[in-house]
Amino acid sequence: MSNKVVSIITPSFNRAYIVHETAASIFNQTYPHWEWMIVDDGSTDESMEVLRAYAQQDSRVKVLQRHRDPKGPCACRNIAIENATGDYLIFLDTDDVLAPYCLQQRVNAMEKDAECDFIIFPMMLFSKKLDDLNLLWNIETGEDDLLRILKGDAICQGTGTLWKKSKFVEIGMWHEELKLWQDIELHIRSLLWPVKFKKRMDLLPDVFLRVSDDSLSRVGYNALPKIQSRIKVLTYTCQRMNELGVLQKYKTGVRVMANSIIIAAIKGGHYAEAANTINYCSSINLYGKREVKLMRNYLASAQFKLSRIPYINNYFSKKIESIVPATEENIGKHKLQLNKAFQQVN
Repeated sequence: MSNKVVSIITPSFNRAYIVHETAASIFNQTYPHWEWMIVDDGSTDESMEVLRAYAQQDSRVKVLQRHRDPKGPCACRNIAIENATGDYLIFLDTDDVLAPYCLQQRVNAMEKDAECDFIIFPMMLFSKKLDDLNLLWNIETGEDDLLRILKGDAICQGTGTLWKKSKFVEIGMWHEELKLWQDIELHIRSLLWPVKFKKRMDLLPDVFLRVSDDSLSRVGYNALPKIQSRIKVLTYTCQRMNELGVLQKYKTGVRVMANSIIIAAIKGGHYAEAANTINYCSSINLYGKREVKLMRNYLASAQFKLSRIPYINNYFSKKIESIVPATEENIGKHKLQLNKAFQQVN
């Protein structure tokens, strides 16, 4: 058995009522060489008392508090990484659950493909009980992974990977200023770095992600800071792709991403951000002249409240949606055919 240490990185904010499930799944790991690095983000409930009790119970649990700005999970994750001593990193939120074999399976895979900087693993979605949905986070389709991310069909999010710590630090860790699309930005940046990775979708799902309406990323999805974060991800992606000479190759996916941002900004009433994004996309020839004109007309109709008229709203909705091809998303749509994963967890 390998003796490489896995650092489990967890940001925590007001999850005292639910973190016990996550903790139990860590303590039940068949692989013993781990440390749980938890950084509290200024909780106002009993989180610190609960977490410190775990630290007293097991010396592998290390509880820290965010000591610098900005507030948010990415800063907490980076603080945890800065204090971590492990060889590998896995990212786990306080409402998600590891299968008992998770760390063992991931370390085995990394040891087998030691040239990889990170490896992607399958995950499951659940609501209240681990087997109440039986839905895979996503599946392999054979399509280019970067293109899938751009089109909103990423094969994994942050929890779905095992990273070599040294490489994760090298690529710059988490972008702390983003309020949304942190995982998307991380994986786009990683694939454009580039890094070496492998997908092991042939293995059993080893992490269970909770589906919750009060997820921090779902609340206020079209709020201004989140729109601004999405614009930052778009502009970084286009700039980096221009540097690498691959923007044309991924133009279809970037157009899907840009469309989603512009529509969200207009619907959220953030007209300046929508206008700036349209202008930026025009400046890099992401859209043709007719498409730019259509988007500006759509923006104007919203600014002057004309989009409240059903006919006008339907007209622009259909026209805007026709700019990019329909994207087939697989996230949370595929049932797991085997029961072995649940047999090993329950």
